[in-house]
Amino acid sequence: MKKPLISIGELIDQSWDVYRLRFVELLSVSGWFIITAILLAVALAFYPSATKLQVGSVLSTMETMGVLLFSLTTLLITPLLSFWLYTSLTKMLGAHFSRKQVEPKIALREGRNVFIPTAFTSIRVMFMVLLAVVIGFGPAAIIATIGSLTNISGFIILANLLLVVGIFVSLFLSIKWMVYYILAPLLTILDGIRGKEALAQSRSLIEGRFWGVLFRITIPKLVFVLFGVFAMSIVGYLVGILIDASGGINLDIQLRISTMTQTVVPILIATFINPLIIISDVLLLRSLKE
Repeated sequence: MKKPLISIGELIDQSWDVYRLRFVELLSVSGWFIITAILLAVALAFYPSATKLQVGSVLSTMETMGVLLFSLTTLLITPLLSFWLYTSLTKMLGAHFSRKQVEPKIALREGRNVFIPTAFTSIRVMFMVLLAVVIGFGPAAIIATIGSLTNISGFIILANLLLVVGIFVSLFLSIKWMVYYILAPLLTILDGIRGKEALAQSRSLIEGRFWGVLFRITIPKLVFVLFGVFAMSIVGYLVGILIDASGGINLDIQLRISTMTQTVVPILIATFINPLIIISDVLLLRSLKE
């Protein structure tokens, strides 16, 4: 008989306890995410105004650099850095629960070592979700193509019916497979299980406990994210008051500061919230293994 899973309340409480206990070490790793906030702030400082972009005026060298830096940070640096910090934080938590020495430098190095294997496992998980979409919408797309080539209205009607069914099939399979395989990257980081084997191991741990795992994956994250949104709204409100109070500042500068705030503050909040989210997933994995 399987041991009962950790409750949602225990998951949230224990996540917070670990977070408080290892706050300095966790923030020593998660804090590197602030680099993206700094880069985006610099990029937005030189970013061309919305009016200039609408008119299509020639950009200056600094404005061009601002656009390039913003694109580079958003499309490349942020995804790579966030994934590296995810593997590093998970390694740090693995050391904590194994009662080993918890060192940020070691965690960052070990996180870098498992970066590529974990990325391949994550790509496999994404491929399974994409496969669910293909299974759901593939038949409708094929029938619609045949209908457009033959001009037979019956095929078009059938394609529309299959499209409606395909939406529900795709949604069902996407959620099902995402839940089954969501712990596969953690297994690669913590246990060295890679690729297809990690997906199979994740599914075997979760099978028979789908709804329990689904609630334990989503509810703690919702609690932590709502807490972050609340903090972000307070910061945004205070910054908005300061901007409104500075009536003598140029309108373009006010808009630029407002944009910086809306871009940078979520990153700062995520820096504090991400460790909590990862802790809850690691605790859930440990409970499933027991």
